[in-house]
Amino acid sequence: MSKLIINKLTYTIITQDDMKYGATIPFKNGLNIIYGPNSVGKTSIITGIIYGLGAEKGLGIFKTIQNPFKPEFYNSIDGKNIKTSYLLLEISNGKETVTIFRYIKGDELHLAAVKNCSADEFFKTEEVTKLIVSGEGVFSENGFQNFLFNFIGLKQVELPTYDNKLSKLYFENILPLFFVEQRAGWSQIQARQVTRYNIKDVKKVAFEYVFGLDRFNLHLTVIKVRELETRIKKFKDELYQKEENLLIIANAEKSEDIPIVNTNSIGKTSIYDYIKYLQEKYKAESEFINQLSSQNKEYEESNEKLRDSLKTLDYQYRKASEKVEKISIEISGYESYIDRITANKYKNKQLKKIKELSTDLNIKTCPVCEAKLQTKQDDECILCHSELSKKISTPEQNLAFLEDEENTFKKVVKQRILDRRKIIEQRNVISDKIKEYESQLEHQTKTFAGKEFAELRKRILDADSTHKEMEKYSRIAQRWEDLKPLRRDITISSIELEKLNEEVSQYKQTTNDEAIINSITNYVQSNVTSLGLFKGNQTLIRSIKVDGNDNYTPYLDNYDIYNISSSSDNIRIILSYYLSLLQTSIKFKNLDSINFPNVLILDEPKQQNLDNDSLIDCVSVIENISSDDAQVILTTYSELESDRQKFEKHIIYEMKNKTDYLLKRLTK
Repeated sequence: MSKLIINKLTYTIITQDDMKYGATIPFKNGLNIIYGPNSVGKTSIITGIIYGLGAEKGLGIFKTIQNPFKPEFYNSIDGKNIKTSYLLLEISNGKETVTIFRYIKGDELHLAAVKNCSADEFFKTEEVTKLIVSGEGVFSENGFQNFLFNFIGLKQVELPTYDNKLSKLYFENILPLFFVEQRAGWSQIQARQVTRYNIKDVKKVAFEYVFGLDRFNLHLTVIKVRELETRIKKFKDELYQKEENLLIIANAEKSEDIPIVNTNSIGKTSIYDYIKYLQEKYKAESEFINQLSSQNKEYEESNEKLRDSLKTLDYQYRKASEKVEKISIEISGYESYIDRITANKYKNKQLKKIKELSTDLNIKTCPVCEAKLQTKQDDECILCHSELSKKISTPEQNLAFLEDEENTFKKVVKQRILDRRKIIEQRNVISDKIKEYESQLEHQTKTFAGKEFAELRKRILDADSTHKEMEKYSRIAQRWEDLKPLRRDITISSIELEKLNEEVSQYKQTTNDEAIINSITNYVQSNVTSLGLFKGNQTLIRSIKVDGNDNYTPYLDNYDIYNISSSSDNIRIILSYYLSLLQTSIKFKNLDSINFPNVLILDEPKQQNLDNDSLIDCVSVIENISSDDAQVILTTYSELESDRQKFEKHIIYEMKNKTDYLLKRLTK
């Protein structure tokens, strides 16, 4: 069974003039009430506990530069700048006691120092372990989360994320089941749940993990089922698109995962049989062509030479065309640059005219900003007084430079146009040769004497056609075969999905899970009655359910439980629920699978419209919980002395008035 006991929290703040401020808050088993008016530091005590446990993300803090504390802990106090500040948090698991040191302001905010001693003995104990408390490595051998899980007795688990990866379940993911933060925490159950790790159904799996439900593993299976369904659908859509494209190209239809083509030569057949038919046909035609071609060697040699020459000329023609295109792009770039030079020349000519006008006509103001023209200054425009980052050249200098640039690039353009013309001429020569060779080849083919060659030409054309057809369908068949791994993935995933679905369908809630959920439900109903919710309407109260719906939070079948009640009633529902979690954990304390640490931290429920009577009723419920088995930390306050007297025996730290702040000056 997991257990976490808060023993002591100590703050130390040191200013630049070496003055010390601080506070020490001792805790005990059972109910611990931190008592005091608003804004004196009650929540800062809770913040210190959460920060000491390395769980500031549960406070909404996600960056190292963000500080969860008030400025008097890290910026300045009593008008004095703070040099350094830190806290000591002494915790126990029922067997061991350790003290955690963390800087609030210091050099190693990402580290925590842990010693096996009490807080009072921390600076007298030499052996220390430094652990990574934020950033990468918190679950490594030197990670604080790794230490904390082992110390409390929590099993480390990995859970699937929405981006199909795995993430550790962090301490801040289970914290919202036993810590209710002052502001957002009372808006709903697990309001401060950390979702940044992208864990699927994190509220539900956190609950199932904390109470060691057998359904936890089933829930992971259900998540895996969803993943597989998404994966299979994606694969099937991809396969369908690719197969459909191939079937359209082949003018075929699918039968038992094989393309069936409709041919003119042999009718309907599988693509593989058709390819085999084409291969045999091509082989026969090739043999016949070889017989005829052996009788026409001279013709063949001449044709072969012409074909080789045509291939070479064709290559040269393409390369020349590429050069022409490349030079054309280059010329276009130069011409664009010359256009920009022309525009800049125009601007500088205009500026020159303005300067001449300002001198000749004795212009008093700038035509741009209408400011009066003063004596020329090095860092301002003489016309518009615009601030200049550096000295600029005169319009005359600019014009001279631009003229030179323009002439240079015009020469370059002229030369490149000449180069292009030469290459075009070369290309035209190549084109003429190609036409000449093609004409010669065509003439030889048409005028070659003898019936044998006429037959040869026909057979060559038939063989070419057969070969193209064979290559086409061979490519299609190969692409079809390339889809086999995808089909195999779909098959394997479908078999796995079928097994998982069978596992889910055959699941029945275990006796253990049923007992735990029933216990939480019964305690919720009992606590709701004790806190006076729904005016004691037992029919309605007995209808409250807690199960896998809505992340194991209380609900009613016929009503929205939070809309039929007031804001203070909602707080009482939340209180009833969190108390039921603690009560159930204690009831099943002999179950090793329970991961609830038997501590409950409730930060100022009264600030959320909870009335004094309900708070007193809540304290009465807590008093009936065994103090040996649990620890409840509650911050609250009442203006009525009679209320304080009811809480008095549980007050472990009190700030008596609005000026009695938590941090006090310490004597040296």
